[in-house]
Amino acid sequence: MIVSSTGTFFNPAIMAFIFHLTCGDVWNTINNTEKRYGMSVVGILLGVVPSAAFAASQYYAIEPLAGKLLGGTLLWLCTASALITDTWRLNPDDNGKREPLYPVKGDAKTEFAWFGSSS
Repeated sequence: MIVSSTGTFFNPAIMAFIFHLTCGDVWNTINNTEKRYGMSVVGILLGVVPSAAFAASQYYAIEPLAGKLLGGTLLWLCTASALITDTWRLNPDDNGKREPLYPVKGDAKTEFAWFGSSS
C-alpha cells in the first residue's frame, strides 16, 4: 500500500517501519536469548511500542488504511508489555531480588551463529 502510494521504497514511512523492526529484533534478543527481563520491560515500553506507534502514524499519513492495520499491532504490544512486566515481577532471582530495569552485565552471553562458537 505504501510503496504503491509513494512509488518508492525509500520514504519516511518505510524507514519508520524498518526502525520498528530493528527495535523489535533487539528487544527479542534481550528478552528471549539473554533473558534479561528487567531491561526487557524498559525495552518494550520505551522502544518497541513507541516505534510501532510512530510507524503506524507515518503509514496513516500516507494511506489511512495501512496506518490502521499497522496500528492494530499496538493492541498486541500493549498486551505483551503487561505480560513481560508480570514475568519480570513474578520471577526474582534466588535472593528474592528482581533484575534491575537498566542494562547490567550478567550471566547472559549472546553468541552469533554465523561467527562460530567461542567455546
